[in-house]
Amino acid sequence: MTSANCMSSADFFAAWKHSLSADFEQDGVPAKSDPWVTQAAKIATSDKALVLALSDDSALLAAAVGHEIHVYEIATSELLHTLRGHTGSKIERLEFQPGGRKIAAGSSRIITRQMTYMCRVWDLDALAESGAQDYLDEAVEAAVSAASSTLSQHWSPEDLEAADLQTKFAEIIAGGQVAVDLRNGLVFAGTLPGHGSRAFSHDGRSLLYISDRNHAVVLDVATLTERFRLSSHTDAIMWAEMSPDDKVIATSSWDKTTRIWSMESGELIHVLEGATNQSWVGAFSPDGALIASGSGDKIIRIWRVDTGELMHTLSGFTQWIRSLAFSPDGGHLVAGAAGGTLRVFDVASGACEQSWQVDLTDRFARSFIEIDGVRYTARGDLFFRSPEGRVFGYRASDNLKWESGKVLQYGQFATSKDGSLLVTPLQDHSVCIWKID
Repeated sequence: MTSANCMSSADFFAAWKHSLSADFEQDGVPAKSDPWVTQAAKIATSDKALVLALSDDSALLAAAVGHEIHVYEIATSELLHTLRGHTGSKIERLEFQPGGRKIAAGSSRIITRQMTYMCRVWDLDALAESGAQDYLDEAVEAAVSAASSTLSQHWSPEDLEAADLQTKFAEIIAGGQVAVDLRNGLVFAGTLPGHGSRAFSHDGRSLLYISDRNHAVVLDVATLTERFRLSSHTDAIMWAEMSPDDKVIATSSWDKTTRIWSMESGELIHVLEGATNQSWVGAFSPDGALIASGSGDKIIRIWRVDTGELMHTLSGFTQWIRSLAFSPDGGHLVAGAAGGTLRVFDVASGACEQSWQVDLTDRFARSFIEIDGVRYTARGDLFFRSPEGRVFGYRASDNLKWESGKVLQYGQFATSKDGSLLVTPLQDHSVCIWKID
């Protein structure tokens, strides 16, 4: 819908032309566009793949395709597993266990006009040993065969085809499997933390999820039992993550606070205050000494984790900040914000070293353009995305920039642990594998 005062996101992005009012540069020298990120392969998918994740060894790709999770071998593009525990749901988060063969998945669906959330942990080794979910296929085929035998006495072949019994029985049986898994403690009512959160601990032994909006729960991954829950926030938790040394947990909430908790006991250590609007996102420095938080008051705050001392307040944004990441050496902090702004700060001084800005001449752009997904690779390369479907990169060491061109609107990208690969979803129902030179 378009009028003088309103426009839908679909109409805006259909007409909008990407341009910048500020780009990467060093000492007045504009960044160059030499090809340092190149396409290596494409993996065809049966539908749009909006959410992606890579295993630590870069051998496996997990993709949310429709209501299923497809797991591919990257070297051969072979589909290894189809995971069907999210029938009727939108899969919003995928994450591989560090150094392991488990995948955490978070999804949402509307039931009786209310949004409900579910998360679960898939064990690829257990699926391989048990014959995956072949029994679900067998149950669907048996149901279709029995129903078709009876209905064919009353329906024409065309009626049977139009009824699409295969799809409908598949949805019913997969939904039944979810109910069984919930009953047996294999699925949890809640959501994986968002805004760039890392749900697994760095040693892969624990998993964070959000229950009842205000509570963060820490699970033992081996047993899928609750270790403890973090329960003093008074509004919804948006971001949660364990520190790089897995000694503390940080949470950011709409109650305007960031909180630090003991990873051993779940005890509250610090309440970091100062934000005058909702806190949306956080990030640990690589050594775990600092925690940064971005909020709706357009300010980034950096605290010491051990003392709770406020070190810096960083500004220069026109709207909320919902994406943060430290560089691998801890020297820089990058922030993505609504209003099409990305800024890179020197952590020691708090000075802004890079300012990248989408041109907001179009008066509707401020409402639709937000920079998110900011991350540094292990090599120090910076990547981020804008919602119309472009992924951008910057290599500060050589003052090189990169742009994917338009890929998939609202699709999430992923980078490999060693920083050598980037994967992006494409409009043509495929995933592009990029080599980072």
